[in-house]
Amino acid sequence: VKTEGGLNASASFVAKANPLNRTPHKRKSELYHALCNMLSSILAPLAESGKGHWPPLGVESALALWYEAVARIRGQLMHWMEKQNKHITVGFPLVTLLLCLGDPQAFNTNFGPHMELLYKNLKDKNHRSMALDCLHRVVKFYLNVYADFQPKNQVWDYLYSVTSQLLTVLKKGLLTQDVQHDKLVEFCATLAESNLDFTMNHMILELLKPDSLSEAKVIGLRALLAIVMSPSNQQFSLEVFHGHGIGHYVPKVKSAIESIIRSCNKAYSQALLTSPKSTIGVLFFLIQCYFL
Repeated sequence: VKTEGGLNASASFVAKANPLNRTPHKRKSELYHALCNMLSSILAPLAESGKGHWPPLGVESALALWYEAVARIRGQLMHWMEKQNKHITVGFPLVTLLLCLGDPQAFNTNFGPHMELLYKNLKDKNHRSMALDCLHRVVKFYLNVYADFQPKNQVWDYLYSVTSQLLTVLKKGLLTQDVQHDKLVEFCATLAESNLDFTMNHMILELLKPDSLSEAKVIGLRALLAIVMSPSNQQFSLEVFHGHGIGHYVPKVKSAIESIIRSCNKAYSQALLTSPKSTIGVLFFLIQCYFL
């Protein structure tokens, strides 16, 4: 899609691949769902290409055709999902990608309402994992493509909105699957790449609070490790925060970690915490090596 010809061909393909273009006589939903999954798999690499890769430059006329094609499909899919919510699990990931790769004005207009719909789906156990994936994708795309060109307070409002929702569903015990916990760790790492100060204050320290669920504390510790051990950081220790001008978080993080270790030691004994065969033991070994 980097050339005008390539983008024109891609727009034509996307229009033809519209899942709702066909009206099969049998197993209609199965075909629609398969086509949604196929198109999502094709478009995902474009949305995840990172900063400076989307939209392509110097192909404005072809982009207009592309935007028109993806907007048409997105509108049809939204109507399709509103009629029957059994399509949400496969339809919403595709709608999210089409929003990301669509017209910038349409993205900025619909970004907030789109997240509100995803917050609603977070409360539905059948759609929760899908909503988490879509939230991560659309927020990551926003941070990579649009956030640098918007007022800082507007960016923080969006980030505060999504982190508040994530922490709320976690505190309510609604995120019970390992894959959901993994996604929260990934979410923290993504936010930290863009705004480490915000992530520490509004995610990591919140997760590590003494009154947090044990799952939240483990997610917080894993996220902290992921942030510090990121390839973009030169030193694998809490000194990375001094390098970003937010060294004031270091004592708070150390205090939170020490509190967690004390409470775990009291509840589970030192043997569990130091056992190389224990997942929590390995986690605390790494935490102590890097932070304490």
